Amino acid sequence: MSDLPLLGVLELIHATRQTGVLDVQARVPFTVAFLDGEIVEGGILDWLGREALQASPLLADSGTFEFTPKPVTGTPLAPYDHFTTDWARASDEWVTICEVISSPSRFFHGDLLGFEAEEGLSVRAAAREFNQPLFDVASAVAEGVRDGALKPMDRYAWHGLKLRPAGERATQHPVARMLQGDRKLGDLVAEGVPNEEVRAYLLGELRMGLRFPGSGWVLRDLVWEEDHGLTDDFEL
Repeated sequence: MSDLPLLGVLELIHATRQTGVLDVQARVPFTVAFLDGEIVEGGILDWLGREALQASPLLADSGTFEFTPKPVTGTPLAPYDHFTTDWARASDEWVTICEVISSPSRFFHGDLLGFEAEEGLSVRAAAREFNQPLFDVASAVAEGVRDGALKPMDRYAWHGLKLRPAGERATQHPVARMLQGDRKLGDLVAEGVPNEEVRAYLLGELRMGLRFPGSGWVLRDLVWEEDHGLTDDFEL
């Protein structure tokens, strides 16, 4: 993609009315399925759909891509020009939002509907609970943080994951060695292991092929946090 911008690849597939799947291997890997040049599906690993695609980095400037012609079914998510315009806008706005919230996995607490409980709520959980688009909820939370109505907590949705490392990886990495039995990643953080170390371990495992239900949104959020992570003494 350093030689041919991703947007140019999408335009070429659209203009030549191709049917198949574009596989993009970048910091955030994702796929885009085309039917006669129109985008009908795609996403990050198992996180699929419009929201997942528009959370994918449209302007990634490093990595590789491969287009494989194959049968694809479905209906266009929107006319190509409209969809890619919205995708470009969302890509830019997600960066601005995550500069404030870190990622949709982060928990927040404060005087905003759904976030009043002492244990707080993650942005992703709030979007599911209120059946609202993730982008809209993330935008509202970012605004709440700016206004002082919400405070970020040192908790993330991926803290609830239970991993059971096996083979050499179970003994090679210090985080893996602590994951015995039914311990969650958040248990390690509660015992003093820095979030950054646990995050780096999980991201590394995903990059080496670890998969579980939800691995797509977890990977996307971990990269956002890596780029825009907030510290415990975060202040606006």
